[in-house]
Amino acid sequence: MFDRKGYFVVEKSAADEEKLFELVLGAGADDMREDGSNFEILTAPENFEAVRAALESAGIATAAAEISMMPQNYVKLEGKNAQTMLNLMEVLEDHEDIQNVWANFDIDESELKD
Repeated sequence: MFDRKGYFVVEKSAADEEKLFELVLGAGADDMREDGSNFEILTAPENFEAVRAALESAGIATAAAEISMMPQNYVKLEGKNAQTMLNLMEVLEDHEDIQNVWANFDIDESELKD
C-alpha cells in the first residue's frame, strides 16, 4: 500500500518551476508536482542524497526533506469518518512509543475546519 520514497518540499517562491524541475531530474528525482504553494519532489531512496546535494548547491531551501512512505492510492473520507480518522491520527502521533505514522486518507480542507 506504500512505497518508500525520498520526499522534498520546496516553496514555490524559492525557485523557478522549470529550473527546479531540470535540476532535480538531473540529480535523479523521479517526479515533481505542485501542491498549493509548494513543489513536492519524489525520488528513489538511493537518489535522496544526490537530490539534496543538488538543491543545496543551487541554494534552494527545502521546507521538508525525508525518506518517507508514500501511499500508492488514497481513500476519500468525509463527515464522521473524516473526524474519526483525524482523532485516531492525533492519538497515534501523541503516543510515546510510536515514531512515525503514515496514512493514505484524503480529507477535504473544509472538513478540517470543523
